Amino acid sequence: MLITETVTDFSKLSSGQKKQFFKKIWAFDQHIFPNSTVKEIYNFVHDVDAVSVQVIHYYHEGKLIGQNVLPIIKLFLDGKPIFVLSSRAGILPDYRRGNRTLNSAIRVVLNHQIRNLTIPLWFVTTVIQPKVYTLFASRSQRFFPRAGRQIPQDYLQVLNIFQQRKHEVQKRREDIFVHPIVRPKISLDQLRCLRNKATTHINFFMQHVPDYFDGMGLMCVCKLDLKTIFEMMFNLSFNRHVH
Repeated sequence: MLITETVTDFSKLSSGQKKQFFKKIWAFDQHIFPNSTVKEIYNFVHDVDAVSVQVIHYYHEGKLIGQNVLPIIKLFLDGKPIFVLSSRAGILPDYRRGNRTLNSAIRVVLNHQIRNLTIPLWFVTTVIQPKVYTLFASRSQRFFPRAGRQIPQDYLQVLNIFQQRKHEVQKRREDIFVHPIVRPKISLDQLRCLRNKATTHINFFMQHVPDYFDGMGLMCVCKLDLKTIFEMMFNLSFNRHVH
């Protein structure tokens, strides 16, 4: 199956172009997150601290079948600048095979890092499904929180900074923050399947976010230095999983 991609920096578009392109983003987002609001996605792509908002669209035979919106915002940690990457991704059910959105996101990260070698880049995301948590945690040992590992102090600092930007955050452990998030469209059979699996990563997620079924998500963080990026690329290329 031949899937093609387009990458657009939303932040670099003119006002008129942004209005038109936002309609496209919002329309597809509704296929994946039917209970989300237009205000939620609008605020996501119009973050005042964003230095870029990369939007990847995936096509099959001219049909839009997937989307990944990747804002990169600039914040400060101990008075020094850092970049923080977030992601809102979705693929139509018939095309959910492989690690397509993760592979293309890594390319965005590499391009950003090449231009900004002196400023650390972090990935902070709220994960709402054990399957998605496993996708990230199984490809990098530097994805936190995780089973059997204490979170490094600088990771915890970034997580603390970012959780202050969210609403209704609950602290369940020093490094466990959860908050309500709009669930993607998923069938009950898919949810039962996820609950029936037992791996280190799934068990960890289920232990700390048993209410993910009700819309709670786990805040996660990963430092995207070159060592971590190449680790993830290696593990994806050889389908290698880490614990």
